[in-house]
Amino acid sequence: MPLNRGIADVIDAFEEGRTHTQRFVKNAGTAHALQWADCSFASGQPGYDARVGVPAAFTPAIAARNDAIYFPPIQAGQERYLMGGTFWANQATFNGEGSLVLFDLLGYYPLVDGDSTDEQVFDNMLTLPRYASGESVGIVIVNHIAPAIQAGIVTVNFTDESNVDRSVTVTVPLVGQNLVCSGQDAVSNNTSTITIPLSGAARGVKRINSIMFGTAPGGLFCFYLVKILATANFAGDNLVATEKCFCTQNGMAMPRIYDGAWINWFDRIGTGTSRTVSWYGDLTFFWK
Repeated sequence: MPLNRGIADVIDAFEEGRTHTQRFVKNAGTAHALQWADCSFASGQPGYDARVGVPAAFTPAIAARNDAIYFPPIQAGQERYLMGGTFWANQATFNGEGSLVLFDLLGYYPLVDGDSTDEQVFDNMLTLPRYASGESVGIVIVNHIAPAIQAGIVTVNFTDESNVDRSVTVTVPLVGQNLVCSGQDAVSNNTSTITIPLSGAARGVKRINSIMFGTAPGGLFCFYLVKILATANFAGDNLVATEKCFCTQNGMAMPRIYDGAWINWFDRIGTGTSRTVSWYGDLTFFWK
């Protein structure tokens, strides 16, 4: 959860130069509307990331320079927070109000075979680099590298934050390559959420142990483990920038940003025709 800090901490940080504003620009990626997209698959700054590695093996995400949205190092004993940011979506014409989800990518399991209905055991030799308990960590499924050909069903076996092994079955909607396809439930439909709904009393995910497609969607998939940092709405008009200050608009609850955090965002265009989107903006950090 974001940690509350007083306004005096923010004022002192700015007066003493303990702040950093990082600009970003992402070129147009996969066309989408009413679907969640990960801008990592577009060029720009941060750079393009294909999310590849050893198939079904957990790859920790530890950002360095242009891998994700950059922030400077801090001294031992200091804490870094996200104060706010500005987002501008260039999509040519108004396309309805949309949504943004800012996240810290903790790691991913790449190149999962969407053609197989056998159990696929995941390799967890490497572990979460941040939020090690798994508390509030979620699973995101993305179709990447090779496109799916139909909607599917997948059972995900995972270990939760209390070290309890659990299982959940969700749909894998056919939403297009490089788009999020984390289904809401076991009924195959064309909707998707950001993170899959967890089963039982689970409050987070420490690792994914295996998956099995009941209906094989085809293609290749990447299973992310993420920590959601913040949410915001954007106007959907290419002439209007979205600004959000967690200091004044979020009850002083500002997300803490740990060393190595791999920060990026998902976006969902509200209405209209599927289209590509370029993004421009900045994030402002401070530390104390």
